[in-house]
Amino acid sequence: LFAIVEGKPFKSMNYTGPPWIHNLSNKELWTNIEAKRKTDWSNFKDQDSFALIRDPKDRIMSAWKSKVTCDTDKEIRGHRIFVPELLNLVGPSSNITARTDKGFPCLDMSDYLAMLSQIHAQGREGSLNEHFLPQHLGCFKDVPPSMWTVVTTISGPNALCSLKSVVSKSTNNMSNMDDGCQMIKTHGSAKVKGFELAKPTRADEVILDRITSKEYEMLGQYLNNA
Repeated sequence: LFAIVEGKPFKSMNYTGPPWIHNLSNKELWTNIEAKRKTDWSNFKDQDSFALIRDPKDRIMSAWKSKVTCDTDKEIRGHRIFVPELLNLVGPSSNITARTDKGFPCLDMSDYLAMLSQIHAQGREGSLNEHFLPQHLGCFKDVPPSMWTVVTTISGPNALCSLKSVVSKSTNNMSNMDDGCQMIKTHGSAKVKGFELAKPTRADEVILDRITSKEYEMLGQYLNNA
């Protein structure tokens, strides 16, 4: 998106945040767009729109690995932010606590999934941080996928061309480079050196099935077509 709108690759900026690149109000980076949070959805269907989605289970597990995992001896960005946030959201009635034996708060996979399960059971999943928030309660809360011009995953064969097509109608500064229609995946989960990341148990998989069921119900056809 940055290359399309700004006409140059993000790497050429040699930029390190915060604020991060996904903050579209960051005028140091985004000079050719005016980002505003949408509040009026009445004419949404008449506008061009693009939504990038991700497999719900992969997304939940990626958030654990990159934000709150205990499968590392090195503190990562998010440990002291997201672990307390999750604990506060689940409330004092929960019997789940964070590990602190490594010098920072963290959550083992099973505890993390059990905590999310409890938050969902309490009906508080809509209050989760955007990294853990179910996708059907984010961009699609007010407008279903069927009303968006494009809904795709990053691996969709036409994802990049679709994004260019949607954005080109609202910006005049387009990149002249055409590297095909498939996006290059540059974002990934945290790489944890010296550790073999835990794998979900059968009980973990049951929780994953339960807390992602509504997302798959809404997004399944778009995931299958990617």
